[in-house]
Amino acid sequence: MSETTVVTRGSQITLTKAIREKTGIREGDTVTLNVAGGNVIVAKRDPSVFDNLKRFLPDNFEEILKKTRTDDRKRLKRLGII
Repeated sequence: MSETTVVTRGSQITLTKAIREKTGIREGDTVTLNVAGGNVIVAKRDPSVFDNLKRFLPDNFEEILKKTRTDDRKRLKRLGII
């Protein structure tokens, strides 16, 4: 599907109804703009992709994260920063 739209004086574009329906973009949704070569790709940002993130993490992820955040001085010493 390909459509044409005009960039307004305020640098805005309008997504047509057909495009919004095909992509599921609704008023208030956040979209991501990506540049690939000379093209701009508009994609709907879908925060629900992170809803099932826990199944990819180890059971003790919170413990690992806490340890990582508290051991920063050891890491900085190892890197020679402090």
